[in-house]
Amino acid sequence: MRGFNEYQKLNSEDQKAFRRYLWANAVVGAILLAGLIALAVNVPGDKSETTDQHATIHHKLLPLEPASISPSR
Repeated sequence: MRGFNEYQKLNSEDQKAFRRYLWANAVVGAILLAGLIALAVNVPGDKSETTDQHATIHHKLLPLEPASISPSR
């Protein structure tokens, strides 16, 4: 366990700084992990209400069938 021996050789201030560094990395890693889990839970195959609303708006803006053009007289 070479790494632990190196840690023990550090003075108390350096050990304290290293522990803070490890703790900060653990916090950032946990936040990133939570984000990845949130993205994985929201799978693209799920049809949510927002997707339905978007499809409705898109259909209103761009109808699937072209409008018939009749001459106005």
